[in-house]
Amino acid sequence: NATTELRTRYAGRIRPEHGLTPTQWETFVRGAHRIARSVRDETGLRTVFHPHCAGYVEAPAEVDTLMAHTDPNLIGLCFDTGHYRFGGGEPIEAFTRHADRIWHVHFKDCHPDVAARSRKEGWDYFESVGNGVFCELGKGDVDFPAFLAELRKRDYDGWIVVEQDVLPGMGSPYESAERNLQYLNSIL
Repeated sequence: NATTELRTRYAGRIRPEHGLTPTQWETFVRGAHRIARSVRDETGLRTVFHPHCAGYVEAPAEVDTLMAHTDPNLIGLCFDTGHYRFGGGEPIEAFTRHADRIWHVHFKDCHPDVAARSRKEGWDYFESVGNGVFCELGKGDVDFPAFLAELRKRDYDGWIVVEQDVLPGMGSPYESAERNLQYLNSIL
């Protein structure tokens, strides 16, 4: 649909006019609550929402809107450091603001030069990923040591998943995973 294409085209540089209308937000939140209740009632599991570039919740203001309009006992946040950074936000600042709602974390890095080039040249989401906007941990500008310190300070005891978005045929995933592990070991 046209909105999905627009969000994919402008990923990493979403402006307010690309966002959901108040009526669309109401529908979105109502649907998220319905799904979260169903999951809780049928499985006992909590639901987290994953803001994602090229999705309907990407920019910091959109994440804030989602958190402000959803039930904090029903919907948490899957906080992805790389997507939040590419979407225009500062991960540590957002974590401190939404810490009580962050029930799952994705460690992903964002290369600032690739992100800047993407914005300058108007790349869509897939061009940005294909050019390495989500780089190996420690090669971008997400401050993982400081982020880990915040997690520890708040006694975070949930999952942390390491992710690196790539397209088929990009790089060497096994070697990249090894380097990501080495980086994590160096900051623990």
